[in-house]
Amino acid sequence: MRLRLRPLHVALGSLLALVGTALAQEPGSPAPRVAPAPVDRSRFVQVEGRRFVLEGRAFRFIGANASIMHGAPHRAAVESTLDAIAADGLKVVRVWALGEQPEGSEPWTRDYAFRIGRDGWVEGSFAHLDRVLDAARSRGLKVIVVLANRWGDYGGIPRYLDWAGVSLPLTRGALPETVLRSFFGEASASELYRAHVERVVTRVNPRTGLAYRDDPTIISWELINESEATRHGREGLLGWTRSMARYVRSLDPAHLVAAGHIGYTRQEQRDTWLAVQRLPEVDYADAHAYPTLLRSVRTLPALDDFIDDHVQLAHHVVGKPFVWGEFGFSTNQRIHYGQRRARWFERFLSRSEADGVDGALAWIYTVAGDRPQEHGLYVDGLAATRTRDVRDVLARSASRWNSGLLPPPNPRLGEAMGEAPLWATRRRVPGPGRVGAATVAGTEARWSMRPEGYGAIEAENVGRWDGFSVMHVYGSGAARFTYRFRVSPAARRVALDAGRVRVRLRASSELPGRGEGSTAEDESRLRISVDGVALGEIEVPTDDGAGRWIELTSDAPSVLATMRRPGVHTLGLEVPAGPLANGLCVYGQATGTEPVPEGAGLLPGRVEIVLGR
Repeated sequence: MRLRLRPLHVALGSLLALVGTALAQEPGSPAPRVAPAPVDRSRFVQVEGRRFVLEGRAFRFIGANASIMHGAPHRAAVESTLDAIAADGLKVVRVWALGEQPEGSEPWTRDYAFRIGRDGWVEGSFAHLDRVLDAARSRGLKVIVVLANRWGDYGGIPRYLDWAGVSLPLTRGALPETVLRSFFGEASASELYRAHVERVVTRVNPRTGLAYRDDPTIISWELINESEATRHGREGLLGWTRSMARYVRSLDPAHLVAAGHIGYTRQEQRDTWLAVQRLPEVDYADAHAYPTLLRSVRTLPALDDFIDDHVQLAHHVVGKPFVWGEFGFSTNQRIHYGQRRARWFERFLSRSEADGVDGALAWIYTVAGDRPQEHGLYVDGLAATRTRDVRDVLARSASRWNSGLLPPPNPRLGEAMGEAPLWATRRRVPGPGRVGAATVAGTEARWSMRPEGYGAIEAENVGRWDGFSVMHVYGSGAARFTYRFRVSPAARRVALDAGRVRVRLRASSELPGRGEGSTAEDESRLRISVDGVALGEIEVPTDDGAGRWIELTSDAPSVLATMRRPGVHTLGLEVPAGPLANGLCVYGQATGTEPVPEGAGLLPGRVEIVLGR
């Protein structure tokens, strides 16, 4: 063990923690909690206003997430991975002190778990964390420690809920919002989480003799990786974050606490993110960024807007430091939307620097495995040469950030700007724009259009989904779809004597997954128009991944007059902003991947207009 001199009050804090662990009360009674001893806070990263300080000086950093906690090959590579991070001039690493496996798991899972079963603590994983903290300290690196995972990787929220006796829906991929809501409101799950937090935060590192809570190597405790909530679950998330931050601080008043929120791509998510970061129990704002995965960030100027909006809210609305807890661009390809990947990294960091971002942690430094990682930054062998261009950008940027010199402030940012968006979460996506042709039979004209043939969709998130049982195109939040159709001479003759127009489509609101746990509040209000002339409004059922047929009929003279004009017209399907702005899905043919739910109605779905008497 490497020994070094430590201030008496720090050593005393560690000694008290050791004594507190050793003392015992009557069998079955809780161990007494030892109050943390005072520590020299100047040796810890602290917050002053909207910046970090360390030993009286501003502290800004570029760092990296490090794949050194889970799996034998990655644990064995602690030294080489941290050597690479330090060699690149990075100052901070982010690691996951988490992993929850079911009781009776195979022996190999011990390399991925801090806990096997509710009470099966894996001492080897805690000892590995000891090693990581000591190795980081010896290289002059600071550490952000993440205490839980929102996702099911290594256990996460699903495992905590399973241990708490909460039944979960069978899903693939993203967790339904109801699962997140259950976790943030489930007392038993919170108790299980607290037990892990206490084990980590109050641990004494035998390599250094320091209790974790007395170790200035640690910058902060991050409550959970990538938390989030819809507006229905917002209060639960806020309450959980507030409660757990207070709990961590009761164990360790010296270190900072971060929420670990994923960030935002939609206005509703932006509102929730802002509410979380405003909590007084949260010391700094954080978010994750994989910008080119978003339709709205396909150019470098759009990337600037994305960064500016986050920093404006964190620094000038909330008034706290801001950290990109994860950021990255795929390293499996060298070109993204006409720009070299290194250029994307360089622009991200230079704009973040110009905006005064306090920290940015690249995803992810790792040893090479059997398969390339989507965002891997490799530290060993030939694989390291494949991402050397990106690591060179990180090293050059870190050198600038470490100099302490600040560029001129971005004039776009400031308190006067308030919460006004600097990055448009809503976007317009052109579609095939197929023009529907009329079928005329007697006194009726009918147009039947495929949902995927839309003219354009304007919404916060736009796409086509061929999973589940029925294909659909979608737009989230407040959304507008347009479809084009032609009134032919034959259709116009029908229109001259027509007394009504009926619009029919298979639709639902647009929610995460299949809308599990949705309520009537998750319906959408749909406004239908032709060339801007309103037919009326109708409620759209909540998202279930299959949709239902809805229809609206109008005999308004203004609508009929519009339909009598020959040529190409535009059908508008709009979900206006408001309490029922829950997006729109328009459904087409069965996918064949899953059975269509009983009672779902006829397929394929179409967007239909019927004109007649």
